[in-house]
Amino acid sequence: MLEIKGDYLEGGGQIIRTALALSSITQKPFIITDIRKGRKEPGLKEQHLQTVRAAAKLCNAKVEGDKLGSIRLSFIPRKITNTDLEINISTAGSTALVLQSLLIAGTQHNLNIHINGGGTWNKNASSILYFQKVLVPIFKKINYCVEIEAIKQGFYPRGGAEIEVKTRKTNLKPLRLEERGKLNSVKCFSCASESLRNRKVAERQSDTARKTLSAYDLAICNKYLPSFSPGSGILLAAEFENTTLGYDVVGEQRKTAEQVGHDAAIGLIKQINSGATVDEFMSDQILPYLALAKGKSAIRISGLTKHAETNIWLIKQFLDVNFGVKDDRIYVNTK
Repeated sequence: MLEIKGDYLEGGGQIIRTALALSSITQKPFIITDIRKGRKEPGLKEQHLQTVRAAAKLCNAKVEGDKLGSIRLSFIPRKITNTDLEINISTAGSTALVLQSLLIAGTQHNLNIHINGGGTWNKNASSILYFQKVLVPIFKKINYCVEIEAIKQGFYPRGGAEIEVKTRKTNLKPLRLEERGKLNSVKCFSCASESLRNRKVAERQSDTARKTLSAYDLAICNKYLPSFSPGSGILLAAEFENTTLGYDVVGEQRKTAEQVGHDAAIGLIKQINSGATVDEFMSDQILPYLALAKGKSAIRISGLTKHAETNIWLIKQFLDVNFGVKDDRIYVNTK
């Protein structure tokens, strides 16, 4: 039984998500303590709890501590047999964070995932649009096919999203991504709930992003979408010859649409200027997949984040894999 310290380094929900996925695949049981100890509200929140329950259903696991606020969780996996997963999130908790765990397990099995409720745009989490426009193209490079359809958007505070996801079992290929190639395009995806159409929130977000990114020819797509709660978000994506870098920002109360667009543009400029082949969010999210691929992988990063460092530490507890970090590269060598 692996014993995992839930407050190690970054100490967030990522430790739970990665542990659940790798436990399901490797059949290695674990106990995690001090879950999200350093957070304002420690323990399992709704999206963490639903991830635990979905992973447990996937592999018929025996679980103790699966309740809101729990700071200790025991997870004993069995064989994966349930590949049709129905997940209900009663809050605006992030659907992307739930998928972050399940997509790892999806490399080994054909999964059909249906999520009712939750958010598609959240603070401190990638948007579902980021998954569709940035993560999925990177998946294709490692021979992993994932389809994600957002039937309904979910904004804070009510959520109400509906997501359909299909994964296809694969033999993952290593990723050698040390050069990005030429910049082909910079795209802007600005969206808002239908209730904000009269205030032109989507256009105001994208107009400000365009002005801030005046050095680039920005291709803009503005959309208004039905949602239980008013809300907005913007994703900017720099599509290079060999990779895609992204940066998204969610709208918030007391934050103007112009500020949302500006923040996203400044964030993307930072990613472009870094010279990295993966953005700062991808640098940790892609690591479990590279650790499951047979062979040597290498990615170029702007700097080792706490999230990436934490994921490296956790992955090594489940898999026989070597990580190397040198200068602006992360090297992954599987045996």
